[in-house]
Amino acid sequence: MSIINKFIHQHKRWLKVGCMLLVAVPVIVYGLLLFLSYRAAGIFNYVAEHRQLFPGTVTVERISATPWGRVSFENLVWKDPEGVLLAEIPSGEFQIKPWDVLLRRVGSRSVTSVRMEGAYLHLIFNEHMELTGFRPPGEPKQEQKKKKEPGFSMVGLKGERTFKCQVEFRGGTIEAEAPGNTKKSPRRHFVIGHTDLVGKINTRGKTHLNLSGGQFSGTVEAGAFYLSGELDFAPEVPTYDFFIKLADCNPESLDVGMKLKDVATVEGRLTGELPKPVFDGKIAFKELNLPALKFTEVTGGCHYEEGRFTAHEVGAKIFGGTVEAKGYFDLEEKAWGLILQGQNIRAGKAVRNAALKCRVTLNLQMEESRLRNTKLIRGDFQSGPGSYHLVPFNGLSGKFEQVGSGKDKKITFRDAVISLATGDVTTDAFSIENGKLNLGPIYLREGDESLRIR
Repeated sequence: MSIINKFIHQHKRWLKVGCMLLVAVPVIVYGLLLFLSYRAAGIFNYVAEHRQLFPGTVTVERISATPWGRVSFENLVWKDPEGVLLAEIPSGEFQIKPWDVLLRRVGSRSVTSVRMEGAYLHLIFNEHMELTGFRPPGEPKQEQKKKKEPGFSMVGLKGERTFKCQVEFRGGTIEAEAPGNTKKSPRRHFVIGHTDLVGKINTRGKTHLNLSGGQFSGTVEAGAFYLSGELDFAPEVPTYDFFIKLADCNPESLDVGMKLKDVATVEGRLTGELPKPVFDGKIAFKELNLPALKFTEVTGGCHYEEGRFTAHEVGAKIFGGTVEAKGYFDLEEKAWGLILQGQNIRAGKAVRNAALKCRVTLNLQMEESRLRNTKLIRGDFQSGPGSYHLVPFNGLSGKFEQVGSGKDKKITFRDAVISLATGDVTTDAFSIENGKLNLGPIYLREGDESLRIR
Protein backbone atom coordinates (compact mmCIF):
# COMPACT_ATOMS: atom_id res chain seq x y z
CA MET A 1 0.00 0.00 0.00
CA SER A 2 1.37 3.40 -0.98
CA ILE A 3 1.92 6.12 1.56
CA ILE A 4 -0.92 8.24 0.09
CA ASN A 5 -3.41 5.38 0.15
CA LYS A 6 -2.35 4.50 3.68
CA PHE A 7 -2.91 8.17 4.81
CA ILE A 8 -6.37 8.29 3.17
CA HIS A 9 -7.34 4.96 4.79
CA GLN A 10 -6.23 6.12 8.25
CA HIS A 11 -7.90 9.60 8.03
CA LYS A 12 -10.95 8.72 5.91
CA ARG A 13 -13.45 10.08 8.44
CA TRP A 14 -11.78 13.50 8.84
CA LEU A 15 -11.27 13.90 5.10
CA LYS A 16 -15.03 13.41 4.56
CA VAL A 17 -15.75 16.07 7.18
CA GLY A 18 -13.28 18.43 5.52
CA CYS A 19 -14.86 17.96 2.10
CA MET A 20 -18.30 18.63 3.53
CA LEU A 21 -17.06 21.83 5.20
CA LEU A 22 -15.34 22.88 1.99
CA VAL A 23 -18.74 22.76 0.27
CA ALA A 24 -20.84 23.98 3.19
CA VAL A 25 -18.85 27.06 4.25
CA PRO A 26 -19.29 28.98 0.94
CA VAL A 27 -22.98 28.08 0.97
CA ILE A 28 -23.34 29.27 4.59
CA VAL A 29 -21.38 32.47 3.91
CA TYR A 30 -23.42 33.18 0.79
CA GLY A 31 -26.63 32.58 2.72
CA LEU A 32 -25.48 34.85 5.53
CA LEU A 33 -24.56 37.62 3.10
CA LEU A 34 -27.89 37.23 1.34
CA PHE A 35 -29.65 37.36 4.70
CA LEU A 36 -27.79 40.54 5.66
CA SER A 37 -28.62 42.20 2.34
CA TYR A 38 -32.31 41.45 2.86
CA ARG A 39 -32.05 42.91 6.36
CA ALA A 40 -30.44 46.09 5.03
CA ALA A 41 -33.24 46.50 2.52
CA GLY A 42 -35.74 45.67 5.23
CA ILE A 43 -34.39 48.46 7.40
CA PHE A 44 -34.93 50.91 4.54
CA ASN A 45 -38.51 49.70 4.05
CA TYR A 46 -39.27 49.94 7.74
CA VAL A 47 -37.85 53.44 8.17
CA ALA A 48 -39.61 54.68 5.02
CA GLU A 49 -42.92 53.37 6.31
CA HIS A 50 -42.42 54.53 9.89
CA ARG A 51 -44.73 57.54 10.09
CA GLN A 52 -43.00 58.97 13.14
CA LEU A 53 -39.97 59.66 10.94
CA PHE A 54 -41.46 60.22 7.49
CA PRO A 55 -45.08 61.47 7.79
CA GLY A 56 -46.94 61.33 4.52
CA THR A 57 -46.11 58.81 1.81
CA VAL A 58 -42.79 57.42 0.62
CA THR A 59 -42.64 55.30 -2.51
CA VAL A 60 -39.60 53.76 -4.18
CA GLU A 61 -39.35 51.85 -7.45
CA ARG A 62 -36.36 49.60 -6.70
CA ILE A 63 -34.19 48.76 -3.68
CA SER A 64 -31.02 46.71 -3.51
CA ALA A 65 -28.51 46.21 -0.71
CA THR A 66 -25.13 44.68 -0.03
CA PRO A 67 -24.39 42.57 3.04
CA TRP A 68 -22.27 45.39 4.42
CA GLY A 69 -25.15 47.83 4.73
CA ARG A 70 -24.88 49.72 1.43
CA VAL A 71 -28.48 50.35 0.30
CA SER A 72 -29.21 51.62 -3.21
CA PHE A 73 -32.58 52.84 -4.44
CA GLU A 74 -34.20 54.33 -7.53
CA ASN A 75 -37.06 56.77 -8.11
CA LEU A 76 -37.86 57.62 -4.51
CA VAL A 77 -40.77 60.06 -3.99
CA TRP A 78 -41.77 61.52 -0.61
CA LYS A 79 -44.86 63.69 -0.08
CA ASP A 80 -46.16 65.18 3.14
CA PRO A 81 -49.72 64.45 4.39
CA GLU A 82 -51.02 67.46 2.41
CA GLY A 83 -49.47 66.12 -0.81
CA VAL A 84 -46.60 68.63 -0.99
CA LEU A 85 -43.56 67.11 -2.68
CA LEU A 86 -40.65 66.98 -0.23
CA ALA A 87 -38.21 64.77 -2.13
CA GLU A 88 -37.83 63.21 -5.56
CA ILE A 89 -34.63 61.21 -6.00
CA PRO A 90 -33.96 59.35 -9.28
CA SER A 91 -31.05 57.43 -7.76
CA GLY A 92 -29.28 57.35 -4.45
CA GLU A 93 -27.59 55.22 -1.85
CA PHE A 94 -26.74 55.26 1.83
CA GLN A 95 -24.57 53.29 4.22
CA ILE A 96 -25.87 51.65 7.39
CA LYS A 97 -23.48 50.29 10.01
CA PRO A 98 -23.12 46.51 9.40
CA TRP A 99 -23.56 45.77 13.10
CA ASP A 100 -26.95 47.54 13.09
CA VAL A 101 -27.88 45.55 9.99
CA LEU A 102 -27.05 42.30 11.75
CA LEU A 103 -28.93 43.23 14.95
CA ARG A 104 -31.83 44.74 13.01
CA ARG A 105 -31.47 47.89 15.09
CA VAL A 106 -31.69 51.29 13.43
CA GLY A 107 -31.21 54.69 15.00
CA SER A 108 -29.88 58.21 14.58
CA ARG A 109 -26.33 56.88 14.36
CA SER A 110 -27.01 54.00 11.99
CA VAL A 111 -26.68 55.90 8.70
CA THR A 112 -23.08 57.02 8.15
CA SER A 113 -23.25 58.37 4.57
CA VAL A 114 -25.82 59.41 1.97
CA ARG A 115 -25.36 60.09 -1.75
CA MET A 116 -27.99 61.40 -4.20
CA GLU A 117 -27.86 62.12 -7.93
CA GLY A 118 -30.14 64.60 -9.74
CA ALA A 119 -32.48 64.86 -6.76
CA TYR A 120 -35.04 67.46 -5.73
CA LEU A 121 -35.25 68.31 -2.02
CA HIS A 122 -37.86 70.61 -0.51
CA LEU A 123 -36.80 71.84 2.95
CA ILE A 124 -39.44 73.57 5.06
CA PHE A 125 -38.47 75.42 8.25
CA ASN A 126 -40.58 76.98 10.97
CA GLU A 127 -40.12 80.53 12.30
CA HIS A 128 -37.28 79.30 14.52
CA MET A 129 -35.48 77.82 11.50
CA GLU A 130 -36.13 74.27 12.73
CA LEU A 131 -36.57 71.73 9.95
CA THR A 132 -40.13 70.41 9.72
CA GLY A 133 -41.55 67.47 7.79
CA PHE A 134 -39.95 64.72 9.85
CA ARG A 135 -42.74 64.72 12.41
CA PRO A 136 -46.53 64.96 11.91
CA PRO A 137 -47.98 68.39 12.87
CA GLY A 138 -48.65 68.58 16.59
CA GLU A 139 -46.47 65.58 17.34
CA PRO A 140 -44.57 66.14 20.62
CA LYS A 141 -40.81 66.04 20.41
CA GLN A 142 -40.54 63.30 23.01
CA GLU A 143 -41.72 60.01 21.64
CA GLN A 144 -44.37 58.27 23.74
CA LYS A 145 -43.74 54.70 24.72
CA LYS A 146 -45.25 52.29 22.27
CA LYS A 147 -45.20 48.60 21.74
CA LYS A 148 -41.93 47.53 20.27
CA GLU A 149 -42.06 46.47 16.64
CA PRO A 150 -41.36 42.72 16.38
CA GLY A 151 -37.68 42.11 15.69
CA PHE A 152 -36.90 45.81 15.33
CA SER A 153 -35.72 48.61 17.60
CA MET A 154 -35.70 52.35 16.80
CA VAL A 155 -33.12 54.42 18.65
CA GLY A 156 -32.64 58.18 18.89
CA LEU A 157 -34.98 59.25 16.10
CA LYS A 158 -36.31 62.22 18.08
CA GLY A 159 -32.92 63.82 18.50
CA GLU A 160 -31.99 62.22 21.82
CA ARG A 161 -28.72 61.11 20.22
CA THR A 162 -26.23 62.69 17.87
CA PHE A 163 -26.78 62.29 14.15
CA LYS A 164 -23.49 62.12 12.25
CA CYS A 165 -23.47 61.52 8.52
CA GLN A 166 -21.53 62.30 5.34
CA VAL A 167 -23.83 63.78 2.68
CA GLU A 168 -23.13 64.09 -1.04
CA PHE A 169 -25.72 65.73 -3.28
CA ARG A 170 -24.86 66.03 -6.98
CA GLY A 171 -26.57 67.82 -9.85
CA GLY A 172 -29.88 68.39 -8.10
CA THR A 173 -32.23 71.14 -6.91
CA ILE A 174 -32.75 72.35 -3.35
CA GLU A 175 -35.80 74.40 -2.42
CA ALA A 176 -35.94 75.95 1.06
CA GLU A 177 -38.54 78.12 2.71
CA ALA A 178 -39.31 79.60 6.12
CA PRO A 179 -42.66 81.30 6.78
CA GLY A 180 -41.44 84.03 9.13
CA ASN A 181 -43.76 85.80 11.57
CA THR A 182 -42.27 89.23 12.36
CA LYS A 183 -40.00 91.85 10.84
CA LYS A 184 -37.14 90.17 12.70
CA SER A 185 -37.97 86.93 10.90
CA PRO A 186 -39.40 87.77 7.45
CA ARG A 187 -40.50 85.05 5.04
CA ARG A 188 -37.67 83.57 3.01
CA HIS A 189 -37.88 81.31 -0.02
CA PHE A 190 -35.02 80.05 -2.17
CA VAL A 191 -34.58 77.59 -5.04
CA ILE A 192 -31.02 76.57 -5.95
CA GLY A 193 -30.60 74.70 -9.24
CA HIS A 194 -27.64 72.66 -10.54
CA THR A 195 -26.59 72.11 -6.95
CA ASP A 196 -23.52 70.22 -5.72
CA LEU A 197 -23.38 69.78 -1.95
CA VAL A 198 -20.86 67.99 0.21
CA GLY A 199 -21.52 68.00 3.93
CA LYS A 200 -20.42 66.50 7.19
CA ILE A 201 -23.45 66.53 9.48
CA ASN A 202 -23.17 66.59 13.28
CA THR A 203 -26.33 67.59 15.16
CA ARG A 204 -24.51 68.03 18.47
CA GLY A 205 -21.44 69.84 17.16
CA LYS A 206 -20.27 71.59 14.01
CA THR A 207 -21.84 70.71 10.68
CA HIS A 208 -19.54 71.51 7.74
CA LEU A 209 -21.09 72.35 4.34
CA ASN A 210 -19.72 73.18 0.89
CA LEU A 211 -22.36 74.08 -1.67
CA SER A 212 -22.29 75.52 -5.18
CA GLY A 213 -25.21 76.06 -7.50
CA GLY A 214 -26.72 78.11 -10.29
CA GLN A 215 -30.15 79.58 -11.05
CA PHE A 216 -30.61 80.89 -7.53
CA SER A 217 -34.16 82.26 -7.29
CA GLY A 218 -36.86 83.16 -4.80
CA THR A 219 -36.52 85.97 -2.25
CA VAL A 220 -33.47 87.05 -4.23
CA GLU A 221 -32.30 85.96 -7.70
CA ALA A 222 -28.75 85.26 -8.83
CA GLY A 223 -26.94 83.48 -11.62
CA ALA A 224 -24.70 81.48 -9.29
CA PHE A 225 -24.40 80.73 -5.59
CA TYR A 226 -21.54 79.51 -3.42
CA LEU A 227 -21.49 78.68 0.29
CA SER A 228 -18.78 77.24 2.51
CA GLY A 229 -18.54 76.99 6.29
CA GLU A 230 -20.28 75.51 9.26
CA LEU A 231 -23.36 75.45 11.47
CA ASP A 232 -22.60 75.03 15.16
CA PHE A 233 -25.32 73.02 16.94
CA ALA A 234 -23.48 72.96 20.29
CA PRO A 235 -25.04 76.23 21.65
CA GLU A 236 -28.65 76.25 22.81
CA VAL A 237 -29.48 78.27 19.68
CA PRO A 238 -27.33 77.05 16.73
CA THR A 239 -25.17 79.64 14.97
CA TYR A 240 -23.89 80.31 11.42
CA ASP A 241 -20.34 80.82 10.24
CA PHE A 242 -20.43 80.79 6.42
CA PHE A 243 -18.74 82.48 3.51
CA ILE A 244 -21.39 83.25 0.86
CA LYS A 245 -21.11 84.58 -2.67
CA LEU A 246 -23.92 85.52 -5.06
CA ALA A 247 -22.90 86.25 -8.65
CA ASP A 248 -25.15 88.12 -11.11
CA CYS A 249 -27.50 89.01 -8.28
CA ASN A 250 -30.67 90.89 -9.26
CA PRO A 251 -31.72 93.52 -6.63
CA GLU A 252 -35.08 93.97 -8.37
CA SER A 253 -36.04 90.46 -7.23
CA LEU A 254 -36.21 91.74 -3.63
CA ASP A 255 -39.56 93.23 -4.69
CA VAL A 256 -39.13 96.51 -2.84
CA GLY A 257 -40.11 98.67 -5.82
CA MET A 258 -36.62 99.55 -7.07
CA LYS A 259 -36.63 98.80 -10.79
CA LEU A 260 -33.12 97.68 -11.67
CA LYS A 261 -31.95 95.57 -14.59
CA ASP A 262 -28.30 95.64 -13.52
CA VAL A 263 -26.78 92.70 -11.65
CA ALA A 264 -24.36 92.74 -8.74
CA THR A 265 -21.82 90.48 -7.07
CA VAL A 266 -22.40 90.09 -3.33
CA GLU A 267 -20.01 88.21 -1.08
CA GLY A 268 -19.22 88.10 2.62
CA ARG A 269 -19.69 86.30 5.91
CA LEU A 270 -22.96 85.00 7.38
CA THR A 271 -23.02 84.79 11.17
CA GLY A 272 -25.57 85.10 13.97
CA GLU A 273 -28.13 82.75 15.46
CA LEU A 274 -30.03 80.31 13.24
CA PRO A 275 -33.35 82.23 13.18
CA LYS A 276 -31.60 85.64 13.03
CA PRO A 277 -28.86 85.57 10.35
CA VAL A 278 -26.47 88.51 10.06
CA PHE A 279 -24.50 89.16 6.88
CA ASP A 280 -21.51 91.47 6.40
CA GLY A 281 -19.65 91.74 3.13
CA LYS A 282 -19.20 93.76 -0.02
CA ILE A 283 -21.26 94.53 -3.10
CA ALA A 284 -20.15 95.48 -6.63
CA PHE A 285 -21.88 96.56 -9.85
CA LYS A 286 -20.09 96.95 -13.15
CA GLU A 287 -22.88 99.33 -14.10
CA LEU A 288 -25.89 100.66 -12.18
CA ASN A 289 -28.67 102.61 -13.87
CA LEU A 290 -31.11 104.71 -11.82
CA PRO A 291 -33.56 107.26 -13.28
CA ALA A 292 -31.41 109.82 -15.16
CA LEU A 293 -28.27 108.47 -13.44
CA LYS A 294 -25.74 106.00 -14.82
CA PHE A 295 -23.08 104.76 -12.40
CA THR A 296 -20.06 102.64 -13.24
CA GLU A 297 -17.46 100.77 -11.15
CA VAL A 298 -19.76 100.65 -8.11
CA THR A 299 -18.22 99.05 -5.01
CA GLY A 300 -19.01 99.20 -1.30
CA GLY A 301 -19.78 97.39 1.93
CA CYS A 302 -23.12 95.78 2.78
CA HIS A 303 -24.95 94.45 5.82
CA TYR A 304 -28.12 92.34 6.32
CA GLU A 305 -30.01 91.94 9.56
CA GLU A 306 -33.68 91.48 10.53
CA GLY A 307 -35.04 91.86 7.01
CA ARG A 308 -33.07 95.01 6.17
CA PHE A 309 -30.19 95.12 3.68
CA THR A 310 -27.96 98.19 3.83
CA ALA A 311 -25.05 99.37 1.68
CA HIS A 312 -22.41 101.71 3.08
CA GLU A 313 -19.19 103.42 2.00
CA VAL A 314 -20.21 102.93 -1.63
CA GLY A 315 -18.05 104.57 -4.29
CA ALA A 316 -18.76 104.94 -8.01
CA LYS A 317 -18.08 106.97 -11.13
CA ILE A 318 -20.75 109.03 -12.86
CA PHE A 319 -20.68 111.60 -15.71
CA GLY A 320 -16.93 112.09 -15.45
CA GLY A 321 -17.05 112.58 -11.67
CA THR A 322 -17.26 110.46 -8.54
CA VAL A 323 -19.89 109.77 -5.89
CA GLU A 324 -20.02 108.42 -2.36
CA ALA A 325 -23.29 106.83 -1.29
CA LYS A 326 -25.22 104.68 1.14
CA GLY A 327 -28.62 103.01 0.87
CA TYR A 328 -30.98 100.31 2.05
CA PHE A 329 -33.59 97.73 1.04
CA ASP A 330 -36.27 96.87 3.62
CA LEU A 331 -37.86 93.52 2.75
CA GLU A 332 -40.66 93.81 5.30
CA GLU A 333 -41.58 97.44 4.57
CA LYS A 334 -41.12 96.94 0.80
CA ALA A 335 -39.06 100.11 0.71
CA TRP A 336 -35.68 101.38 -0.45
CA GLY A 337 -33.62 104.50 -0.05
CA LEU A 338 -30.41 106.09 -1.36
CA ILE A 339 -28.27 109.05 -0.24
CA LEU A 340 -25.31 110.16 -2.36
CA GLN A 341 -22.84 112.96 -2.70
CA GLY A 342 -21.32 113.64 -6.12
CA GLN A 343 -18.15 115.56 -6.91
CA ASN A 344 -16.75 117.03 -10.13
CA ILE A 345 -19.71 115.89 -12.26
CA ARG A 346 -19.95 117.15 -15.84
CA ALA A 347 -23.25 119.05 -15.95
CA GLY A 348 -23.65 118.90 -19.74
CA LYS A 349 -23.28 115.13 -19.73
CA ALA A 350 -25.73 114.78 -16.86
CA VAL A 351 -28.49 116.84 -18.56
CA ARG A 352 -27.56 115.60 -22.05
CA ASN A 353 -26.81 119.07 -23.36
CA ALA A 354 -23.29 119.60 -24.69
CA ALA A 355 -23.79 123.39 -24.69
CA LEU A 356 -23.65 123.41 -20.88
CA LYS A 357 -20.06 123.26 -19.68
CA CYS A 358 -19.26 123.20 -15.97
CA ARG A 359 -18.48 120.86 -13.09
CA VAL A 360 -21.14 120.22 -10.43
CA THR A 361 -21.29 119.10 -6.82
CA LEU A 362 -24.50 117.15 -6.17
CA ASN A 363 -26.34 115.95 -3.06
CA LEU A 364 -29.20 113.53 -3.76
CA GLN A 365 -31.71 111.60 -1.66
CA MET A 366 -34.13 109.02 -3.12
CA GLU A 367 -36.80 107.04 -1.22
CA GLU A 368 -39.71 104.82 -2.20
CA SER A 369 -42.18 102.69 -0.24
CA ARG A 370 -44.51 100.28 -2.00
CA LEU A 371 -46.66 99.73 1.11
CA ARG A 372 -47.23 103.46 1.58
CA ASN A 373 -47.26 104.14 -2.17
CA THR A 374 -44.82 107.03 -1.76
CA LYS A 375 -41.81 108.15 -3.76
CA LEU A 376 -39.51 111.07 -3.11
CA ILE A 377 -36.41 112.49 -4.81
CA ARG A 378 -34.74 115.59 -3.43
CA GLY A 379 -31.34 117.24 -3.49
CA ASP A 380 -29.24 120.28 -4.23
CA PHE A 381 -26.44 121.21 -6.61
CA GLN A 382 -23.72 123.81 -7.00
CA SER A 383 -21.32 124.35 -9.88
CA GLY A 384 -18.08 126.15 -10.55
CA PRO A 385 -17.49 128.59 -13.44
CA GLY A 386 -18.68 127.54 -16.88
CA SER A 387 -20.65 128.54 -19.94
CA TYR A 388 -23.89 127.87 -21.74
CA HIS A 389 -23.87 128.41 -25.54
CA LEU A 390 -20.64 130.41 -25.08
CA VAL A 391 -22.32 132.68 -22.47
CA PRO A 392 -20.06 132.56 -19.41
CA PHE A 393 -21.31 132.30 -15.83
CA ASN A 394 -19.62 132.12 -12.47
CA GLY A 395 -21.75 129.32 -11.12
CA LEU A 396 -25.11 127.52 -10.86
CA SER A 397 -26.88 126.43 -7.69
CA GLY A 398 -30.29 125.34 -6.50
CA LYS A 399 -32.46 122.76 -4.80
CA PHE A 400 -34.87 120.31 -6.39
CA GLU A 401 -37.56 117.87 -5.32
CA GLN A 402 -39.63 115.24 -7.10
CA VAL A 403 -42.78 113.90 -5.48
CA GLY A 404 -44.83 111.00 -6.86
CA SER A 405 -44.27 109.05 -10.07
CA GLY A 406 -45.83 108.50 -13.45
CA LYS A 407 -48.65 110.95 -14.24
CA ASP A 408 -48.57 112.28 -10.68
CA LYS A 409 -44.89 113.20 -10.85
CA LYS A 410 -44.04 116.79 -9.96
CA ILE A 411 -40.50 118.26 -10.05
CA THR A 412 -39.94 121.51 -8.20
CA PHE A 413 -36.77 123.69 -8.22
CA ARG A 414 -36.16 126.18 -5.42
CA ASP A 415 -33.56 128.85 -4.67
CA ALA A 416 -32.17 128.54 -8.20
CA VAL A 417 -29.31 130.96 -8.91
CA ILE A 418 -27.28 131.66 -12.05
CA SER A 419 -24.27 133.83 -11.16
CA LEU A 420 -23.24 136.11 -14.01
CA ALA A 421 -20.57 138.80 -14.25
CA THR A 422 -23.27 141.50 -14.16
CA GLY A 423 -25.19 139.95 -11.24
CA ASP A 424 -27.28 136.91 -10.25
CA VAL A 425 -30.43 135.65 -11.95
CA THR A 426 -32.60 134.07 -9.24
CA THR A 427 -36.02 132.51 -8.75
CA ASP A 428 -37.69 131.25 -5.61
CA ALA A 429 -39.37 128.33 -7.39
CA PHE A 430 -40.45 126.83 -10.67
CA SER A 431 -41.88 123.38 -11.36
CA ILE A 432 -42.46 120.77 -14.02
CA GLU A 433 -45.82 118.99 -13.70
CA ASN A 434 -47.36 116.70 -16.32
CA GLY A 435 -44.57 117.77 -18.66
CA LYS A 436 -45.51 121.45 -18.34
CA LEU A 437 -43.05 124.07 -17.07
CA ASN A 438 -44.51 126.49 -14.50
CA LEU A 439 -42.23 129.49 -13.85
CA GLY A 440 -42.31 131.67 -10.78
CA PRO A 441 -40.97 135.24 -10.53
CA ILE A 442 -37.41 135.74 -11.86
CA TYR A 443 -35.12 138.41 -10.44
CA LEU A 444 -31.85 140.06 -11.44
CA ARG A 445 -29.88 140.75 -8.30
CA GLU A 446 -26.94 143.17 -8.14
CA GLY A 447 -25.49 143.58 -4.67
CA ASP A 448 -28.33 144.38 -2.28
CA GLU A 449 -30.74 145.41 -5.04
CA SER A 450 -33.12 143.07 -6.89
CA LEU A 451 -35.05 143.73 -10.10
CA ARG A 452 -37.91 141.50 -11.18
CA ILE A 453 -37.46 140.70 -14.88
CA ARG A 454 -40.45 138.31 -15.13
